[in-house]
Amino acid sequence: MTEIFDVALTTPRDRTPLLVERSDGHASTADLDWWLRRPGARPPADLPVLAWATAPGSALDVGCSTGRNLEYLQRRGITAIGIDTSATAVGLARAEGLDARVADARGFTPPHLVDTVVALGGGLGIAGTRNNAGGFLARLASWLAPSGRILVSSVDWTATADQHRTWIDAARAQGRWPGDVTLRLRYGTSAGEQFSWTWIDPGTLADLADNTGLRIVFQRRFGPAWYGAALARAGTGR
Repeated sequence: MTEIFDVALTTPRDRTPLLVERSDGHASTADLDWWLRRPGARPPADLPVLAWATAPGSALDVGCSTGRNLEYLQRRGITAIGIDTSATAVGLARAEGLDARVADARGFTPPHLVDTVVALGGGLGIAGTRNNAGGFLARLASWLAPSGRILVSSVDWTATADQHRTWIDAARAQGRWPGDVTLRLRYGTSAGEQFSWTWIDPGTLADLADNTGLRIVFQRRFGPAWYGAALARAGTGR
């Protein structure tokens, strides 16, 4: 995944989209203009979720890419660091004076607890499967200060089930959870290796949060499928 993403960041071509292809051929487009800081670029739909970050305070952005979320957080008076597996993206973030590090969230240990953990862009998908998502969420929660929050966004695949009925029916017939997908990135004629990803719908997120000692404190939709949520420890007032 990282290799194709690096190519797209270092050799951007006008009108050449970065495609995210599902194993059955369904494809969606990832807009790189925002991450490349091109004038007039439209920010991701889930950017407003960052307004739920505790300010002033500290934050850790999982999958920070070129650091646009870090910029937003810093403007709000939040000391933010980011991690990403793409060395190219991290290099672009550092070129902007941002604190970004090459690391995989599944093996990373932050230097200190933070007030906010950010995992936008469907960041819980890093877990790969729904069965692994609970453990991954618990890992993110272990990085939080006592009154901290986790900010996430994902796709509510149940809201667009009719558009993906063939995929959903096939997954269920094979005993698979429909939110678990196999993806790859394509840029021009180059395609990357397939990787596992999971889309967590709001109901499943609530269950995962409850099992991890968390609760959803804010939730907002951005169109029919994308949504964002803020999680806090159960029993806290935030």
